[in-house]
Amino acid sequence: MRIRLVAAVVASAVVLGAAPAWTDSETKGEPWVPPGLAREEQAEWKDGRPPGWSRGAKRGWRGRDCPPGLAKQGRCGEARVAATPQAKTLEDAVREGLARLRKWVRETLGLPPRTLEALLVGFEGAVRNGVPPAVAERVVMATAERGVSAYGIEAISRALAYGVRRGVPIGELEAFAAQGLGRDVAAEAIALGLYRLGAEARR
Repeated sequence: MRIRLVAAVVASAVVLGAAPAWTDSETKGEPWVPPGLAREEQAEWKDGRPPGWSRGAKRGWRGRDCPPGLAKQGRCGEARVAATPQAKTLEDAVREGLARLRKWVRETLGLPPRTLEALLVGFEGAVRNGVPPAVAERVVMATAERGVSAYGIEAISRALAYGVRRGVPIGELEAFAAQGLGRDVAAEAIALGLYRLGAEARR
């Protein structure tokens, strides 16, 4: 019985006293590399970090530049919160687009107030209903350049949004509107054509 107890104590001391392989290598100033790798695979490890370490979203890192496991062990130093570019919101896109349109009208066309209002309302309504801001901006600008009435601008922008909601490719809708405007087709007819494209999209 005493022999078993002594053996258990010795085994515990060996286990508790043995440091993991990465600790030995790190205390010697050498970056840790998993054992059993070929030379080519070892070469892919940089400063103790595996291949691909710098790539990927690292969603589980909670916005920091160090994984949680290493952070708990105190091996990250002063881990910084990773800077993530902020996506432009819909409100930003609408606000910036309206500002550009106002400036464009002021510097080039000098539209009547009612037409300017229709231009801005048409743009904002289209964007809020799924039309990409750049497309909505191009279309309403084209309508203004062609002298389309306030009613016509609103009709075309509404029809454009309807087509997007119905799943018509935006390129097809924009091309249809641009072709009609280029041929001086009446705004109501262009809007009707856009509505027809939308109505036929899910048949």
